[in-house]
This record gives sequence, C-alpha cells and structure tokens, in this order.
Amino acid sequence: MRRIFYLTVLATLLSACSTVPQPAPIADVPGQAPAQPQSESIRQEVPIPDALVYDFLVAEFALRQGDYRQALQLYQDLATKVDDVEVSARATRIAQFLGDEPAVSALVKRWLAQEPNNPEAGRLAGILALRRGAGATAFDYFYDAAQEGAIVDFGMLARAYPELSTPEREILKQRIDAKLDGSQARSLTFARAMMAAEDGDNERALRFVNELLAAEPNNIQALMLQARLQLSLKYDSPLEGLALALKANPDNEPLRQHYAQLLSGIDIPAARTQYEILSADHPRKGEYLMALALLNKELNDFLAAKAYLRQCLALEQLVDEAHYYLGEIAQQEASLQAAMDHYQQVGDGQHFLIASRRVAALLLQTRQLGELHHYLENQRARFPRRGEQLFALEAQVLSTAEEDDATVELLNKALTVYPNSESLRYARAMAAQRLGDLAQLESDLKVILSISPNNATVLNALGYTLADQTDRYEEALELIAKALDLAPGEPAILDSMGWVLFKLGRLQEAEQQLRLAYQHLQDPEIAAHLGEVLMAMGKSDEATQLWSSAIEAAPQHQALIETLKRLQPALVTP
Repeated sequence: MRRIFYLTVLATLLSACSTVPQPAPIADVPGQAPAQPQSESIRQEVPIPDALVYDFLVAEFALRQGDYRQALQLYQDLATKVDDVEVSARATRIAQFLGDEPAVSALVKRWLAQEPNNPEAGRLAGILALRRGAGATAFDYFYDAAQEGAIVDFGMLARAYPELSTPEREILKQRIDAKLDGSQARSLTFARAMMAAEDGDNERALRFVNELLAAEPNNIQALMLQARLQLSLKYDSPLEGLALALKANPDNEPLRQHYAQLLSGIDIPAARTQYEILSADHPRKGEYLMALALLNKELNDFLAAKAYLRQCLALEQLVDEAHYYLGEIAQQEASLQAAMDHYQQVGDGQHFLIASRRVAALLLQTRQLGELHHYLENQRARFPRRGEQLFALEAQVLSTAEEDDATVELLNKALTVYPNSESLRYARAMAAQRLGDLAQLESDLKVILSISPNNATVLNALGYTLADQTDRYEEALELIAKALDLAPGEPAILDSMGWVLFKLGRLQEAEQQLRLAYQHLQDPEIAAHLGEVLMAMGKSDEATQLWSSAIEAAPQHQALIETLKRLQPALVTP
C-alpha cells in the first residue's frame, strides 16, 4: 500500500473531468425535477493499492469520455476494494446521474457505513427509502441530514404520503409529531399540515398552518394552504389572508394565480378580474387566456369567451381545448354546423372522445347516418389508438337509432380488428338480444366470461337473459348468484335474482329481493317485476299502486308497458 498524490497524470484527469456533466441526483419524488447536482471534492491524498492505480486511471478516462456506464462499473468495483469514502461517494453520484437505483441503493449504504453523518448520503438514503414506501425510515434519514446542515425539503414526505400504506402513514406522523418542537419545527409543521389535509382532517390541518403562520406570517405556501382549508371549512372570509398577502406582494405571479383559482369557485367576477391582471402582465400565456374564456363562458359572456379562445388559437396554445369550447359555445348558440366544425378539429387529448360524441350526436340528430359513419371511419384512420373506443361509439349511436342490424354488422367488423375487446363483444351481445338472436348473445357473453370469469355485469346479463327468455332457470340462478356475490347490493343484480326466483316459483324470496332492489333504485323495470310478483301473491292492490306510480314517472318505458298490457291493461289504455 502507498499514498498516491493526484498531482501529475491523475490530477490532470480529474481536472479534465470538470468538463464532463456532473451526476444529477435521482428525483426526489415522481414528477419532481432532480435537485441541482452538488459540487464534488476528491481528497488530494487517497491510499490506493499499487495494483489498483491502473483501474483508477481507466475509470477516470471512461468518465472523461462520457462512458458513464463503464465508469460506474469500474468505480463500483473499486468501492468494494478501497475503503475510502470519496470513492464510494463518486460511485454513488455516477449511479445517480445514470438513474441506476439498485446501484445507488447499494453504494449509499457503503457510503453511510463509512461516514454515517454525511448529510448528502443521508438525504439520498431518505429519498430511496421514501420511494420504496418506507416513510418513517425516510424521515429519520432526512431529519439527521438536516441536523448535519443539509437543506432538506420535508415536503417530499407530504407529497409521497398518499402512496404510503396506512401503518406507514401512522408511524411517519408519530415520528414527525415527536420532533415538532425541534430546530426543523417550521418545515415539519407545514408537512404535517399537508398530511392532515390528505387525511381529510381539515380542522387539524388548519391548526398546524395557523401555528406556522404565527411564527412566519409571510409564509406564502402556508397562506395558500390556509386559504384552501378555510374554503373547504366554509369560513366566512376564507381568502382574506391570501388577499392581504397579494396586496403586499402584487407582483407575485404564483400567489395571484392561486388566489384567482380559489376565487373561481366562489366569486367568478372577482376571479375574472384577477386573471385579467395576470393576462395583462403575461399576454402570451395561454393558460390565463383559457381561464378568462371559461370564466366568461360561465358568465354567459360568449363574445368575450370566444375572443379569448381565438387568441389561444392565434398563439397556437391549448388548441384542442380552444376548439372544444368554441364548439360548446356554438352549440349553445344553436350554430350546429360551426359546433361540428370546431369539435372535428379537437385532437387526440383530454376532450377527444367527448368531442367525437358531440359530433356523432349532432349527426344522429339530423339522421345523417352515412355522414356519421364516414366521420368515425376517418377518425379511426387518423387516430388508430382510439379505434376500439370509436367503434364502440358508433355502435352506441346506431343502437340509439334502433339500427340493430347495422350495429351487429359494424361490430362484426370491429371484432375482426379487436378480437379480445370485451366491450365490443358485450355491445354485440346486447344488439343480438334486441334482434332475438339468443345464440349470438350467449356465445359472446360466454367468450367474455372465459376471459373475465368474475365480470359481475356479464354474469348478470347472461343469467337474466336465461331466466327471462328460456326455461334454464337453475343455470340462470347459478350465474346470478355468483354475480351477486361479486357485487352485493347492486340493484340490477338483485332485480335479476328476484326475477329468476319468481320463475322458479319461490315467491316470498323473489318479493324480498325485488323489494330490496326497488328500495335502492326506483327503476320502472324493477317496478314491473315486483308488481308481477305481488300480483302472483294475491297483493293486487299494492301491485296496482306501485305500477300507477311507476307509469306516471316513466310513461314510455317499454318493459313496464308490456307488463301492464298483460296484467293491468287499464293503466295503459288511453
């Protein structure tokens, strides 16, 4: 063993490495940008075995050349051979830069074993613990790192809190509560407030926030959270503190934006004023223009709303949203062709499917079924990833138009493209049912059950059909019973159970199930079934009263009308 001084060749290599991008830490939590890389200092003297000098040179050359994966492999190996904290730290940082979490985890353990109080290593160990769901362990690392002088964002704990298990949440809160009177109390108090808010304990969350504001009255984050909590708790002047903070900080854009967002829920004209200020200061910011458009739309000032939406289009920002809302306004103004024109320009984003539905509904309204098919076929070609959904949409529209043969023909085509689509196969089964093709219905539903045997909706559909349209009552009972086990209390399944029990002659049980179903959902078809059971049990007056109420509420319901024509025609006779 000898001491090597990095004053010649190796010193040159290390200084050259300053031109190589430094490793950036792994992001604290998903969706958060990585923290800025910390500057690295390597000891001027490192005890290195003679046999490893060459390996260090090769590792540094790899780092200089940007071959970070090779550099990491070499430094990992060296870290196991040289008991030096700077070697472990260098290897860890390279692993961070590469996002190699297993390597970081192993290396940071070695680093902490060599230097237990290193704040950088402790903070990194905390991040890794948090990412594997160990919130309490993460807190311990973070707290110790902060005590050693590291800048720690305890908000990471609050942001990760929703993803933690319930026991882990409780332990984490206990650990934090035990430290709330220490040197990190203010940062921890805010994190604790966010956790209480996540738990739905807004009163307690507000107490934490108020405690923090008593010590830091100008803490903007705390003022924002206070306003949200007071709003949820229906305080008389929930945004007063935020308004005062804005008055003192009129150029604070995030503060004004947050104030405007909260105002949108309670005072739309005041929110519009705030967004007008924001937009005046940032005239090319599409999100403010969009907010103004929606607020003016809510206030029925369509002229202003359209002007702001067209500004978004001119700036080429939020284009899909702008076309969607211009379509909505045009539809409200009864300009149906303009509405369709805008809806058809909505791209593959948040509003794509609803815009497509709106176009389909408008074409159906004018019975332009050929144009509807052409439109949706073109959409499938333009947006192939939406193909299955667009087939389902077209089938739904055709069913609404009572074009059942065309629906089956379309779904036959769709299922050649998406043979494993349960939704398309179910739609074909329902269309087949309306056509009286029970063989097709049963075939399709059984295919779905072969894929998803615990699909309660499909079990119920098949069981009810067998009970209602065949004499395979025992088979139907088995299917419906399984569906009810999977979805206890579901009114549609309770109705099916009551109906199959009626078919089996088990009238009292049938009445019990149907009463329970009707108690949960006053549906005309359930009323039809319950009334028929009551008639069979000799309770005709109660049945008549039930049906009278049901037909008054739903005078066009076909299943109810057919039942009444059989059993109580006076209720449907003109």
